Amino acid sequence: MRKYIFAILCIYGITLKAQEKVSNKKKNKLEFSTAYNFGVLKNLELAPVARYDYNGIVYKLSYERSSKNQNIFEVGVDFLGKTALKTDRLSNLNTELLKGSVNFSYLKQLYTKNSLSIHIGLQSQSNISRFFNRSDYVDVHQELGITSRFGYRLNEKQYLSSQITIPFVLGRVSSVNAGVYSFNRYQSISWNLKYGYILSDNFDIKASYDFSYNRLQIPIAYRELQHQLNLGIIYKF
Repeated sequence: MRKYIFAILCIYGITLKAQEKVSNKKKNKLEFSTAYNFGVLKNLELAPVARYDYNGIVYKLSYERSSKNQNIFEVGVDFLGKTALKTDRLSNLNTELLKGSVNFSYLKQLYTKNSLSIHIGLQSQSNISRFFNRSDYVDVHQELGITSRFGYRLNEKQYLSSQITIPFVLGRVSSVNAGVYSFNRYQSISWNLKYGYILSDNFDIKASYDFSYNRLQIPIAYRELQHQLNLGIIYKF
């Protein structure tokens, strides 16, 4: 009889410990990172140039909140300081770019088993670009799209995540034109691959790669391609 009582107490103790571990899991994440950006832009509204090249440092700040059901709400801000847009066609067409973006996303957990988790949801992203030395041209984009995230735990300290976003509608206002565009006129994709390393209960470090491509089929052609290499720190609370 004593053996049974002892076994029941052990099981109860293990259950309480597991529940305590789950309840102590951090639900909030604050991430700061910097990225080196490589960009290519074609915008015939701005200038009759087939290709502008630019690069610079992007500063990123994001906040993520996980619910009891492991659904995720995230808000992020990116800022690219004033950087040179250069073309080999004519040096007098060179200009400078200042760019910022704000995004909101909500992802619902679709699947979780062992080390793998899958989320899917919606994302809204606002981008504003200002170009100098070209009559102060401004370009504003508002996107709404579908986003999905795949997470995989490599071991107790390391994890990977990958997120893909495909916008299905774009609202655009520039100094020259304005309109709302869907798949038949606007094609876009953004992809993020992140590696994270857990330093402690409160801190992670991460390295990531970001890719984005935007193509707008209007009489005045618009294309943009970006690559980013990113390093950052995550505070969990």
